[in-house]
Amino acid sequence: MRSLSPLWHAAMSCFRWWPALAVIGALLLPPHALAASDAISVVDDSGRIVALARPAQRIVALAPHLVEMSYAVGAGGQLVGVIEGSDYPSAAREIDRVGSYRGIPLEAIVAKQPDLVLAWGSGTPASLVEQLDRLGIPVYRSEPRRLEQIAGDLRDIGRLTGKDAAGEQAASRFEDGLRRSSQMLSPAPRVFYQLGQSPLTTLAGGQIVTQVIRHCGGVPLFEETSVLVPQIGWESLLEAQPEIILAAGVDDRWQAFWAGRDELPAVRNDALYTLDPDTISRPGPRMIQAVREVCRALGRDRSR
Repeated sequence: MRSLSPLWHAAMSCFRWWPALAVIGALLLPPHALAASDAISVVDDSGRIVALARPAQRIVALAPHLVEMSYAVGAGGQLVGVIEGSDYPSAAREIDRVGSYRGIPLEAIVAKQPDLVLAWGSGTPASLVEQLDRLGIPVYRSEPRRLEQIAGDLRDIGRLTGKDAAGEQAASRFEDGLRRSSQMLSPAPRVFYQLGQSPLTTLAGGQIVTQVIRHCGGVPLFEETSVLVPQIGWESLLEAQPEIILAAGVDDRWQAFWAGRDELPAVRNDALYTLDPDTISRPGPRMIQAVREVCRALGRDRSR
């Protein structure tokens, strides 16, 4: 047999030493090259790309639902500032406040040295978000208008905070809850969601509460109006003939407003249902509880 060439021996020598050479090579790489694998990029609800060099460790959340999402994905310990009204879970009450619905000072946010700000698309002042952008502080804008988007936001916040697995689990739990609660009712009941009482207001279509009503088999009244919070006159309501009236409240006292208005099927049949105000108004992980409440109310009415 002919002897193997020196070239073959040299190649095999390299293979034997390759693991050690790989380790040495990695140690010689510049730090920014090693960190590249930690880079994260997601698209928020406004369609903007949010890019981080590494998972965020100092987070400011500017809406209660974003605080709840952070805790749901296991990133509650990374919150350094929240908005007034962030009361769930109970641990959130101990986090420093950086503002309220009356105003959010830019200085209060910057003082927390955040590497990520979670903003509410329609609730956080656009001017404040623009200032944060100019300062180079990454901002994730959350504005779920469909129930499925809540799961998407949970996944995004999980990724941005280095809690990918927990974010996926939270999103999957929410999606499973949606699948289990979905119902179709025939005929579909006409549902009026009472937002305000004096004047009488509701929410237009495209808002997540109207999506909840449709998910549960109902038809949300006045969803075709062009304004976000339409004011509803008595004549319009009388013409719409709601079969179910829903409202958020800490108790049933709001129902007294409807006493004696038997021209409406909902009042005549005592189909007025109180919803938990936090879960129906916060598009976060606990909204699945509101979904179940609404589905039970609509289903209960159909079973009469």
